Amino acid sequence: MKVAIIGAGISGLACAYTFEKMGISCDIYERKHTIGNLFSFGELILQVMHRPYKDPLSFLKSQLRIPVVPLNKIKKIIIKSLNKKTSIEGDLGYILERGQGQQSVENQLAGKINSKINFNINADYRQLAASYDYVVVATGNSMIAKQLTEYADIVSSRIKGGIAIGEFDINTVYVWFNTMYARSGFGYLVPLSRNKASIILVSTYTQKEEIENMWHTFLYQEKLNYEIIETFETEMDGWIAKEHKIGNIYLIGNAGGFLEPCFGFGLVNSLETGVYSAQAIVKGENYEQKIGKIVDKVNKMADFRRVMDNMRDKDYDRFLSIIGNPIIKTLIYKANLDVINYLHTFIKILKKPSE
Repeated sequence: MKVAIIGAGISGLACAYTFEKMGISCDIYERKHTIGNLFSFGELILQVMHRPYKDPLSFLKSQLRIPVVPLNKIKKIIIKSLNKKTSIEGDLGYILERGQGQQSVENQLAGKINSKINFNINADYRQLAASYDYVVVATGNSMIAKQLTEYADIVSSRIKGGIAIGEFDINTVYVWFNTMYARSGFGYLVPLSRNKASIILVSTYTQKEEIENMWHTFLYQEKLNYEIIETFETEMDGWIAKEHKIGNIYLIGNAGGFLEPCFGFGLVNSLETGVYSAQAIVKGENYEQKIGKIVDKVNKMADFRRVMDNMRDKDYDRFLSIIGNPIIKTLIYKANLDVINYLHTFIKILKKPSE
């Protein structure tokens, strides 16, 4: 069996790792000179997003056989809007490093595979599909998918971030909602160590020439007076693909539209679809069926994204008041309730006119 994987990000690497465990070596093609993201940042895995699993990393290890080592656990999240502030405490999830650091998820996965990675090659999926039995697309963007299948665009964002030097609680994450600088997006701070943190602004429907001003407004408004190093800028689109297997081509990770379009979580979905594509190919299983629950979750979060796109600052204040209510906190964070399945009810509450 000849398999080509386009893209050496976390989804493509997880796919190659799974193939190798089943005795199949892959040819990996990466257009850049290195694996994964070129910039470093902190990424979250929130337990609430992956119910009914109580521990997402245990699920990855036991069910998908993908062991991932986090930087730290999340014990507290402080959320601020223009006029409200709330905090949530408990075993909330994990902080992971992304990018080029030694502890990054990309380097953890790359250290486990033996398949050859062909760098600096912008592979043509059509040529590969003609010469390989299977091609797995893990490019991290929608370009190939949108040539192969119908799709629906959900959200477009520009992202500006950097590494901040200072003093940080390694178990506390901050999130900010403010339409002045984020529109229907958000800003967040993720500690990477006691003296280093990732600060990122996700500003929706923002042009390239606007993001610099919005970034500085964000830092000023939230009094983030840190020394900022290693800044980066990129774009992120949330979209949904109609099909994820077209002939002998499989779409995984962000290249398959599996980025959660509301808050941009994509790490677990990327790893899952990478594993499931390899399993489907080797075992002759139905890939669309295997990823059905992931697709359903992305669709539900897309509905919530559409609500967020129409929210104003007073709506974010109301949102924080709701999730800060002790009863709601218990339902969401103490009980192992699959919150995503009840998003339609939450959306109805948010759509009620504010007093």
